[in-house]
Amino acid sequence: MLNWDNPVLNTLTPPAITPAVSPTITTVTPLEQQPNLTAPVSASDKRVLNGQTDINQLAPFKYPWAWNYFLNANKNHWTPLDINMAQDIQDYHHKLSPAERHVYENVLAYLTTSDILAMRNIGLAVMEKMSAPELQIYQARQVYEEALHTWTYQHCIETLGLDQGEIYNRYRVVPEINRKIQIANRRLSAIMRPDMDFNNPDELNTFVISYLFFAAVFEGCWFYNGFSPIFSLQRRGLMKGTAEQLQYIMRDEVMHAGFGIRTIKQIMVENPVTLDPQALREMWDECEAAERDYAHYLLPSPILGYSAADHSEQFRYIANRRAHQLGISEPFPGAQCRLAWLDEQANIRKEKNFFETRVTEYQTGAGLAWT
Repeated sequence: MLNWDNPVLNTLTPPAITPAVSPTITTVTPLEQQPNLTAPVSASDKRVLNGQTDINQLAPFKYPWAWNYFLNANKNHWTPLDINMAQDIQDYHHKLSPAERHVYENVLAYLTTSDILAMRNIGLAVMEKMSAPELQIYQARQVYEEALHTWTYQHCIETLGLDQGEIYNRYRVVPEINRKIQIANRRLSAIMRPDMDFNNPDELNTFVISYLFFAAVFEGCWFYNGFSPIFSLQRRGLMKGTAEQLQYIMRDEVMHAGFGIRTIKQIMVENPVTLDPQALREMWDECEAAERDYAHYLLPSPILGYSAADHSEQFRYIANRRAHQLGISEPFPGAQCRLAWLDEQANIRKEKNFFETRVTEYQTGAGLAWT
């Protein structure tokens, strides 16, 4: 079984979070002003931010773990058309209770907008600031995956015959969804400028805390926790096609979170970054409050096997996991795992006849090496 606590276990020892020895960041010299332009790139000269090597030259790698993420991401290749949704149509229209349809529709409504935000964060705000191509190449794949996830939600909406305009507009009119989107928009807006000066400690810290929010909270907690209501239906034999789609998406999202956390730790090794405990506390508290309100909107009353209290406590539990990965203190000491079945449920099971499913699906299910 995959380790969903930290599924991308690298053979390389992750860098420790320690301040850089020198508080001075070297000023970047334009390539045309650098000597020996024909000399091979040295891996030791590469940096995540403010690198001085040729961004177009992939090897030699300084960050082989980033290249391994890219290779593994390509093994989880799928499209929403690979998964049979016929039973979901029957379930949605004839088996789900009104409360369960409310949960299903609003999970989709939240995810449709959120994955577009995640795509814009990586593609427009983060990737262009990376100065090592092995990092950019994985993030280019990540941008594609976010677009694929959006296609998946659209495919579910179309398959079930839902009102597309109404579903997509809920993030504007449902305060509990809108609040989460606005938090993410604010973090994204803070780092959208392409001219951010990472020699400026304030701008560097702004970038790191925003990237940390998207990796550890937005994808690492909100997405991870956000699929759980659909998985709870799947456990009862309902909406299994949608749940299988989300299982593939979860594999992607956990890798996104792991890559982001690893990159943040590397930035902190290479630069004089100190995470402000008060800023972290405010981030966790704001996001936990938004998730709690969202949970109560989704589940004003429990559905069989799932409640708002379960959802909220699971967020706190997963937040502690992400903090451990970052090497920072737990934001919610003592939080309990309320969904003990989630890690097992998130593993894709292959119970289909070989001749009834595509060979690529067996590649995605069996060919992943979580290095």
